[in-house]
Amino acid sequence: MNRSLIPAILVAACLTLAGCGSSTRVVQNNDTCGKQMTDLQNALASGAMTQHEYDRARQVAIERCDSRDNR
Repeated sequence: MNRSLIPAILVAACLTLAGCGSSTRVVQNNDTCGKQMTDLQNALASGAMTQHEYDRARQVAIERCDSRDNR
């Protein structure tokens, strides 16, 4: 392989990876409140999340449902 190609590939890889951490991600959840609760319960039952993660996610989902209902 050409020796000048290796540094160019490394620089391109570093620049690509450097951009990964600085992006902002917005997630919009349009599921019904009941569906969110069912999904959370299924995730807990299957072991996909811990009890602590479930409790936090459930509280966030309840707050979102309350704010959506009070608009």
